[in-house]
Amino acid sequence: EAGEQLRRYRLSKRSTVLASGRAIGQKIGQGTVRLIKSASEMDRVKAGDVLVTDMTDPDWEPVMKRAAAIVTNRGGRTCHAAIIARELGIPAVVGCGDATTALRDGSGVTVSCAEGDTGNVYEGLLEIETIDVALDKMP
Repeated sequence: EAGEQLRRYRLSKRSTVLASGRAIGQKIGQGTVRLIKSASEMDRVKAGDVLVTDMTDPDWEPVMKRAAAIVTNRGGRTCHAAIIARELGIPAVVGCGDATTALRDGSGVTVSCAEGDTGNVYEGLLEIETIDVALDKMP
């Protein structure tokens, strides 16, 4: 009988950091940047895109469910984007300050929350390693 597994994520190699902020969760997500200025534009976000915006509120939840990752200019550990990202189990980098100007709409990025408290948004779709740790085998 298999015990519980803990899945860890790691980047095989890194590229240029385009934006950084506070990491929410410990996963890595990637996809096409969708710069969204207001809730009225949320139809532009397709499943697997990276949602990039100033900040989110409850009106944004339908689009957040489609995103592979969320990146915001403003917010901290307890902001709306952080809470919803935790609920959905997707990585978010919040409080970047300049994400909406540093990231280009339509470009591919990798959003890493697997490097501690700081979350980084890397240029390009990087290779992600997953490591499964059996909890009953931990010392």
